Amino acid sequence: MNHSNTIKERNLFATELFQTLATDRQDENVVISPVSVQLALGLAYYGAEGRTATELQRTLHVSAKESKDGLAESYHRLLHSYIKSKTVLEIANKVYTREKLKVTPHFREVAEKYFDSGVEGLNFDNEDEALKRINDWVKEKTQGKIEHVVEALEPDTNVALINAIYFKARWARPFNDEDTKDRAFWLSEERSIQVPTMFADNWYYYADYPELDAKAIELFFENINMTMWFILPNKRTGLQQLEQQLKGVDFKLLEDRWQWQSVSVYLPKFKFEFDTDLKPTLFKMGIKAMFSDAADFSNIFDESPIGTRITQVQHKTFIDVNEIGCEAAGVSYAAGVPMSLPLDPKTFVADHPFVFLIRDQHAVYFTGHIVKF
Repeated sequence: MNHSNTIKERNLFATELFQTLATDRQDENVVISPVSVQLALGLAYYGAEGRTATELQRTLHVSAKESKDGLAESYHRLLHSYIKSKTVLEIANKVYTREKLKVTPHFREVAEKYFDSGVEGLNFDNEDEALKRINDWVKEKTQGKIEHVVEALEPDTNVALINAIYFKARWARPFNDEDTKDRAFWLSEERSIQVPTMFADNWYYYADYPELDAKAIELFFENINMTMWFILPNKRTGLQQLEQQLKGVDFKLLEDRWQWQSVSVYLPKFKFEFDTDLKPTLFKMGIKAMFSDAADFSNIFDESPIGTRITQVQHKTFIDVNEIGCEAAGVSYAAGVPMSLPLDPKTFVADHPFVFLIRDQHAVYFTGHIVKF
């Protein structure tokens, strides 16, 4: 099993997840973390058998040849691929099970060793106490940025998958806050509002993608090899079409077309929280058995009772993009600037709905779109 294959398949899942979710949410801001969803589902896949496993395998694009242990190892490599000390990226996974169910020692060991995930028994019948335990854990893992991931539990909950991600990084070259001014952001062809918009005139990786009818720019973070892409449709109302075309796109091929250019960049500041139960989205993507009474998680439990279906896959993300950098809860780079004036200066004016993502060569950590303020 070659290494790049898993990365390509992970990215395929990331674009499909985002496109499936975003299609239904063209009128609201969205941010999700494909990586943290993949980890939660990867762990569920490890514990699943039968049709439950087959559907997860298909949707996660795990090749049938790859063993579950091979998959677990690839997620382990992913979780240890970034340098934790220099930046803040905290991916937190936990499986909560009804306390009278006995979790097999092997599943517990795999969860902790490969997925950095704890497995904890909870008394789901005492809803207030269970909710407090889950929400306190998430708040601690996301440095207080995310609270109240779960507001309620279904009465027959046996297994809850909870994942949270927190990311905070400075731009390699911060924007000057004196250059931030109110500018128009077009909500539609004829309606605009004024929003605080950052400005910089500098050298960036930039690309025109005629086949997507869009352009893109890449911003670097300090001390970390993740970057943030902004992909802007050429048309004010081009978002949905762009997202359709990004489904299944190979980011490596897009990346090969970056060019180092002088660009005037206008980028609105944004900050929002996004919260969703991913069950309907995953259902559309073909994951059905795990939410039904046919769910088979016999690798998680000793004497697996019938009906250990997963009742919710709660996902909550927070993002804050400003002059200093990006704080999201879900390589030091110095550029020599030539003195001569560029022959072909570009402008990148994000004044209408656009897509963004935070990624490195291993995975897509966040992706979303901004449509309103």
